[in-house]
Amino acid sequence: MVRIFTVLLSYALLALIGCNRAEAPKTEELKRDVGPAFKPPSAREAFQLEGECVKLGEVILDENIIGSALTHDVVSQYNPRTNHCYVLLHVYLTDLSKLNQFDNSFYLKDGQTKELLAYYTIRGYDPKDYAYLGFNCNNWECVQQKIDDCMKGKDCDP
Repeated sequence: MVRIFTVLLSYALLALIGCNRAEAPKTEELKRDVGPAFKPPSAREAFQLEGECVKLGEVILDENIIGSALTHDVVSQYNPRTNHCYVLLHVYLTDLSKLNQFDNSFYLKDGQTKELLAYYTIRGYDPKDYAYLGFNCNNWECVQQKIDDCMKGKDCDP
């Protein structure tokens, strides 16, 4: 009888010890206080970054060699959402009266790395000849819209 009592007492103690264990931490307690991966620049920093982006765009324009029948220009845009400088290089015919006969090309480049992110080329006012690359698009209009979004400071993920 004493032996049965001892076994029952042992099981009771084990049950009490098991019930008094500390609870596992809740999911909220496990989460670390992780700040944002990117802190947007202050207005002053954004102004400086935009100025630097313009300079990077001018370098890309200077390094782009074209023939005498073509001309080119750039538009630079610092995007604070992505912390990138985007440069849109536009290459087109000097004689605009013949624009319908020749290519009209737009190249989106990363201003810091000069990497080509996307491009599209169209010929004519109602383009039937075109080429495009970037943004996992399946037509040049899609690429054009995505490039426009990048240059307007919207989300941009080439």
